[in-house]
Amino acid sequence: MSGLNFNRNETRPIDATEVWLNRLSICLPLVFLIGVPTVLITRIIYFHYYPSEFVNDSPTISGTASQAPADYFFEICMMPVVACIFIAWTLNLLRNTRRLAHTKRRGENILGPTILNWLSCSFGICAGVFLGLVAIYNLRQGHDVHMFGSWAFYISQSLSIVFDILFVLWMRQISVDSGMEASDFWARVAVAAGVFIGSFFFLYMYETKNYAPPQTRYTIQLIYIASEYFVCMLFLLYPAIAYREMRRHFAQLAVWHSDD
Repeated sequence: MSGLNFNRNETRPIDATEVWLNRLSICLPLVFLIGVPTVLITRIIYFHYYPSEFVNDSPTISGTASQAPADYFFEICMMPVVACIFIAWTLNLLRNTRRLAHTKRRGENILGPTILNWLSCSFGICAGVFLGLVAIYNLRQGHDVHMFGSWAFYISQSLSIVFDILFVLWMRQISVDSGMEASDFWARVAVAAGVFIGSFFFLYMYETKNYAPPQTRYTIQLIYIASEYFVCMLFLLYPAIAYREMRRHFAQLAVWHSDD
């Protein structure tokens, strides 16, 4: 298995739990690798079957997943993404909890980062639940549930990322070994900043787009949709950035535990 370089002639046992946790870490990039094509292909399918919906207008992500066959495709493909989100945030919680235990043994106060760790995981799991609602209930069959799930997903995912990046920044200050490459750290910070700024811009566009004059309404709608897709892509990208450090963490523990 890639990421675990064991000598084939080595006869000592390895920690099977850590090996499986290492394998499950593939779910982090799968959130992005499955989620993004699903959103884009859903739009292509919807455009193919309902081109009139794109005349002087641009449907939202929810709009493109509101009619057959695009809605079926969106629902089926988003279920693995939901499962991967659950696994990704659970692995993140486990890894961070281990880091906190190590930091506590050095005499550091870990109350603040512990709270942030649990908050990020809790909101991340909630985001997965709400994404499932969005996939199952569309605008035409369960409008109110879909709208609730859509807004709840955006809010929960935004908060989970905010709390997680605050945890990362806090741990970087109190921990000698953050377990993260500099490039991964700055990539995570950049995506979190993009989510923070993009979410406010998306909310602003949502609240003001209907007040645009007729001659600019289509352009404003395009900008609004672009901001929606931008934030959505960053939501799906964020877990993938932690893949290398997550995989390295469980790979090392599999070896260390085998020496016990």
